[in-house]
Amino acid sequence: MPTKHKSNHPLRDNIEVVVFAVAMALGLKVFALEAYQIPTGSMQPTLMGTGLLDPARKTPKGGVHDRVLVDKLTFLVRDPQRWEVIVFRYPLATVNNYVKRVVGLPGEEMWIQYGDIWTKDTASNNGFRIARKPANLQKHLWKLVRPLPGSPPAAWSGWKRSGSFEPGSNNPLNLVGRANVELRVPVRDDYRDGYPGSIRSRIPITGGASTSHKVVGDLKVAFKATPKEEGGPLRLQCDFGAFPVHLEVPQHSNNSVRLTLPDGEIVTFDSISAPGEDIECEVAFWDHRLQVNLESGGQNIAFARDFNFEASRPSQNTIRFSTEKGGWLLELPRVWRDIHYLPPLNGGAPVFEIPEGHYFMMGDNTQNSLDSRDWEARVLSFEAPSSSVKELRGDFLQHGSDPFYDNPRWNSAGTLMTFRDQWGSLHTINRNDLQGAEDRREHSPLVPRRFILGKATAIFLPIPPFSPVVRIGFVH
Repeated sequence: MPTKHKSNHPLRDNIEVVVFAVAMALGLKVFALEAYQIPTGSMQPTLMGTGLLDPARKTPKGGVHDRVLVDKLTFLVRDPQRWEVIVFRYPLATVNNYVKRVVGLPGEEMWIQYGDIWTKDTASNNGFRIARKPANLQKHLWKLVRPLPGSPPAAWSGWKRSGSFEPGSNNPLNLVGRANVELRVPVRDDYRDGYPGSIRSRIPITGGASTSHKVVGDLKVAFKATPKEEGGPLRLQCDFGAFPVHLEVPQHSNNSVRLTLPDGEIVTFDSISAPGEDIECEVAFWDHRLQVNLESGGQNIAFARDFNFEASRPSQNTIRFSTEKGGWLLELPRVWRDIHYLPPLNGGAPVFEIPEGHYFMMGDNTQNSLDSRDWEARVLSFEAPSSSVKELRGDFLQHGSDPFYDNPRWNSAGTLMTFRDQWGSLHTINRNDLQGAEDRREHSPLVPRRFILGKATAIFLPIPPFSPVVRIGFVH
């Protein structure tokens, strides 16, 4: 029987390699990984999709649009968890993919109040409890607010100084007597917080996002100070909205570190201070969790506690350093803030009930994110047989940045309406056919489990010279 020999022609080998590579790429795209470009700024600054302004002319020039890898396998073996960043089909226009963060889970009621997420089990009679982000996630979500990104490293802009300082001292400040250093204005929900200094001033802001009067209560303060031989303790007063925290650091190891908690309890620790030894300190408060860390000379103090406070509006956030007798060198502190979750744009603070098999999604950029809070369906119901369809359901979007995506759209004469349904099909309807139709709008905040495509895992582009910033790293 004759034997069939494989051709050794190099062209055949090249074709086989190309076909195999294409097959592997298609397999990865369909079953495992897919690249996704971030089109909008709803997840900024975690994920960026924005145009940029020319620094001088303030006209559009360039942009930053992250490319992310989406893991399509993880959610085949488990359900999404709160705080994960996921890609899903937009329920009111399923041809469009959205990327948001999971904040509400199946079988619970959810409430957005004073910048935080509150939840309770639907079947439980217990009250709402704050949804707390874990520390290993929170460290990636802090947004630097002081010093402003791009400002000189030794600039004390935004800080008010009063009392006795050594003339000419700047960074560090030499506190030689009674002295106070206080943040001048409260930290607010500023749209540009968290952006790299090289592009912060180039981020375009429009509409209601241009100014924000919301005071943010969840902050982190970090500083370095050096005690001298003579003087007194250094005090830090932080008012995290309605929750005050006081820290007193002595100069010598024979005195105690005193920490006054938001509930009034005083906790003391053996001091690790010594004249001439730098002390690095970090105080953070988020989602009603307090975390304090001090380190000096290879020793450290670590404290963390969760509180079950009621929701309280943050009317102020004070950060003040003070000393009665001086004796400290204080370097420029750094201040960060947390994401400040806003309620629906139409006002109020409704409770959202999430049934089994559904999720509630929000963007990190809550000032400019079209998400579960405000998704609205337009539903047209017709009486048969005057129309070929009985009901049409789609998103209700008007005056968007691109008029092509508005829904519905009318012709110039106002006689024909084009309606895009939730599956992406276009329907042309004569104005006369709308006379007897029921036209209603429904709040549609939920994403069915089957619409979830995968988990955003890593940013792999852009990089210079195609972008003014490097955007490579894991998605948190």
